Amino acid sequence: MSELHSIPLIYKAGVYSVADFSKDIDADDAIFFDYDTQYQMLTYDIPVGKDWRGMTLYNVPEDDLIQTLRAVYGKDRALQNITAILGGHKTLLYIRYENEEHARQEIRRFAIQNADAIMEQIQQCTDVVARLFIEYYCDSDNMDYHAVIGTADQMEAVRQKGHYEDSCDYAGNYPSENIEGDNTMLIAMMRCAAGHPCENFRYAVEIMSKHIEEHALPAINKTEDFKYICAEYD
Repeated sequence: MSELHSIPLIYKAGVYSVADFSKDIDADDAIFFDYDTQYQMLTYDIPVGKDWRGMTLYNVPEDDLIQTLRAVYGKDRALQNITAILGGHKTLLYIRYENEEHARQEIRRFAIQNADAIMEQIQQCTDVVARLFIEYYCDSDNMDYHAVIGTADQMEAVRQKGHYEDSCDYAGNYPSENIEGDNTMLIAMMRCAAGHPCENFRYAVEIMSKHIEEHALPAINKTEDFKYICAEYD
């Protein structure tokens, strides 16, 4: 993809598209993109502290990437972030954190925003709720955080099947669809921060799960034996 030029880490303050950069940018001081047209896969390395960390995005429409990619530079000329509108959704490709404290502040801000998006969907349920599950997963490259609602009627159906004693306490036994926020943004923000991505992810999980517990649970119609269950899956 000849149109997708490298994005320099230092440039003039402002907002730029792919077309604004030259093919002759020094690759040693820039983010280089590699796009696989056949599989619509975008791979690139980002600076994290003194190291570089590999990133991969799947199902990336080529035209969307070329036409909507934007790189933002601050007054100090440092690259602040890279975004693109992929499939109609604003997608974060890179964010620069000034230091560890800045990273934690940004992660916390996003975690609350993401939890609010999940809560809004949870609160649309008008049925009596018997279980609310939070499930999450991290293997450094991939991360997932979602909620699953178990209504009273669904739990009774699970109980009737009675496969094992605590069948009602496993999200996989319920037919409800996963309720998600922005897992793509979640992955990017965790992997752009210094430290192990899974440690950053657990910090975000703690914030999101507590926020949902404090603000979503009081707003839903619950059974007397309602449970809020947070668990990591593999």
